[in-house]
Amino acid sequence: MRVMITGGTGFIGAHTVSAVLDAGHEPTLLVRNPERVRRNVGALGVDTEALRLVVGDMADAEAVARAVVDVDAVIHAAAMVAPLNRSHAQQTIETNVNGTRTVVEAALAAGCDPVVHVSSVAAVFDPRESLIHADLPPMTSADSPYTRSKALAEQLVRGHQAVGEPVTIVYPGGVMGPPAGDAVGEVAEGFVSMLKSGFVALSDGGVGIVDVRDVARALAATLTPGAGPRRFMAGGDLVSLRDIGAILRRLTGRRMPVLPTPGVVFRGLGQAMDGVRRLVPFDTVFTKEAMEILTLARPTDDSAVHDVLGVDYRSPDETVEATLRGLYAMGRLSARQAGALAR
Repeated sequence: MRVMITGGTGFIGAHTVSAVLDAGHEPTLLVRNPERVRRNVGALGVDTEALRLVVGDMADAEAVARAVVDVDAVIHAAAMVAPLNRSHAQQTIETNVNGTRTVVEAALAAGCDPVVHVSSVAAVFDPRESLIHADLPPMTSADSPYTRSKALAEQLVRGHQAVGEPVTIVYPGGVMGPPAGDAVGEVAEGFVSMLKSGFVALSDGGVGIVDVRDVARALAATLTPGAGPRRFMAGGDLVSLRDIGAILRRLTGRRMPVLPTPGVVFRGLGQAMDGVRRLVPFDTVFTKEAMEILTLARPTDDSAVHDVLGVDYRSPDETVEATLRGLYAMGRLSARQAGALAR
């Protein structure tokens, strides 16, 4: 199939380009910066000179219309992530929702089947549920502009599913794995913080870990025409923070103690940091939403990824190791912080 991919220079997107090629398809990339194709997609061993590129933004209707000419399917993986402040909050929501609307509607108008929307576990995450599944309602009242934008985009895309259009939604969780050039994913930043501090700061909660290579294979596996509307939860394996500490000890040989801090402390810290960032924008892993997902972590029902798409997950140990080796190679971790991995 000829497949148009948005967000193809990002962490998930770059690996998806590689997986789509491995599956025998022909990708077209809608990109804002062609140089990032060479830097991030090329870093995965892809011959970027052979790729068809269309320069433009996902919200640019003219560029999107050019990108979907003569393609059979679309994977929409692009999204804007902005600091939590008043000036960027509305921009994030408008960009992600309007961009999704532009891409999905253009793809459907061009007769693409399937049209695959990359959502997020966060878009439907509800800590009141014991199991997070793909039929939970979108969390459109979320505090985070990014999560709210993904939930509103989700609501829009489900509207197309409701009338039977060939739209597939995939919900990745804590995506980790080998970097794609300079793209490493947000979950890796949390591991950088742990290794720099030398400890896991709390014991309540966990992380749903899924390898970016497995998410990419799942996205490539959705490229089956005629399957109709479908949803696939890809949250990964839920690993407790105590087990995260154990994994880090095994891989690095460092002590990496897990502090007995209750989750309520970190949820309060996240809420406080959100207030500060509205006044003084800066990047941090300590947001209310992130701390809720971390400390109130719930398992996800990924059975359809395994049973329907035929994708089995790598072990969390393998995924974390690949992530840390990549971060060390990039210079994001020192030899002391990487421990045995550096040797």
